[in-house]
Amino acid sequence: MKKISLLLIIILATFAAHAQTAKDIFSTSSYTYTWLGIDYSHVKLIGDFSQFQEIGEVSPAKLKNTYFHSWNNLVLNERTKYDIGLALRKKNIQYDISEAIVKNAETSLEDLAAINAPFYNEAKIQEFVSGYSFKDKNGIGILFIAESLNKSSEEAYYHVVLINLSTKQILIQDRIKGEPSGIGLRNYWAATVYHVMKKIEKTQYKAWKSKYSH
Repeated sequence: MKKISLLLIIILATFAAHAQTAKDIFSTSSYTYTWLGIDYSHVKLIGDFSQFQEIGEVSPAKLKNTYFHSWNNLVLNERTKYDIGLALRKKNIQYDISEAIVKNAETSLEDLAAINAPFYNEAKIQEFVSGYSFKDKNGIGILFIAESLNKSSEEAYYHVVLINLSTKQILIQDRIKGEPSGIGLRNYWAATVYHVMKKIEKTQYKAWKSKYSH
């Protein structure tokens, strides 16, 4: 009898781990939240990136090998400023950007520069997420998938996705624009990430809650 009860507890616990929904994000549930980083492996670079005089000519290779990593590290090193926990009303956010770093390293240089910005639909974003290996992670992951950095129109778009790490199912997805600002290429585009987080904090979280919590 005890063995049956123990087995039932294990089954229920496993089911609960896999049964996360968007509604759970707005409840008092104690799920683990993990910041997964910024995935630039599908981003398109539009416009003239050589306008930042302090670094000279900017090649796609330099952006990939230097700045994709630099922008991810900035969020890690300046967590008070880039406070994703504040934006999502969650405390004790864990950080693990290892998978995003792997994906960014796999970015095709031939496909980085583009004339027109893409518009990834929900199915495409789910395809990108399904290609991740979250290994033994559970709880809810927070990932920014960069869609475009547009120097011509001075804007960037990110798909903000909250993921059930056990199933790779996207619970919430929102395409949000970030406005660049600041001096130098790193700070100029890092500001777009900051502004996306601020939009989540000020408007999008409330909109998500209204949509998903009922």
